[in-house]
Amino acid sequence: MPKSFYPRLSEAKALFPLLRAHLVAAASHHSLPANLALDLLPIVEEGVFGYEILPNRETRTYLTIGRDDQGEPLLRKSTYCAEVASALRLATVNGRIFVPGDLDAREHIDRCDATFPDWASATEAAWAELLALFPDGPRHSVEVHDDLHRCLDEALAIAQSHLALPDPCIDFCGVPDEALYGFALTGAPGERGHLALQPQGWWILRWESPAKAVYSRWAASPRANDAARLWARAGMAATEAALPLALLVTASSSVVSQQPR
Repeated sequence: MPKSFYPRLSEAKALFPLLRAHLVAAASHHSLPANLALDLLPIVEEGVFGYEILPNRETRTYLTIGRDDQGEPLLRKSTYCAEVASALRLATVNGRIFVPGDLDAREHIDRCDATFPDWASATEAAWAELLALFPDGPRHSVEVHDDLHRCLDEALAIAQSHLALPDPCIDFCGVPDEALYGFALTGAPGERGHLALQPQGWWILRWESPAKAVYSRWAASPRANDAARLWARAGMAATEAALPLALLVTASSSVVSQQPR
């Protein structure tokens, strides 16, 4: 992928809370089957930067929502389907390692991209696709836990404040717990670094360039250690009173109002 497509720290800091705020707002119009949970994995992949929506169920179709190389809202549907016997075997799919037998050697990825005029319509389409993928019942309203992602938002903001002038590019591979491995930062020739979350609960920022070297360490919010909780799951029955999602939308509304589409 061309380096020019990778988002800058400032872009990642702005996009993630904006996109999640729209996903939360759209969630109030939809429901999930019992026992279904969803996680959001930051990802930069083949012309899209945003989140892969990862369910806790086996499926051959996965959704990615984000911006394309023109900055337009995009929803990608990736389906793993049969192909000719000469196709290469994949080692990993969506950040998960496949052992022999998990994926037939004759399968390939069929991608379908759709662009939208705004984030509201893109996120509504994402929830509609999830309904088509998981139509079973009983269905429940969507319960969102945003703390872990807000922890990353804070880390990106702090890192960007240290590196405001170079504003380096950042890569997101789309694997679970990627913060523990570290996000690669790149700039002009000779400029590189990484941002990582240590298991002890400290963020570490390292940056090397001919002009300056940066090393910074700060404590992550306690919620960063609550890794067992996924971003969204089926909550109370859809026939019961609606969840107080307005609290989450209100918390993110200032971000939405301040950020351009």
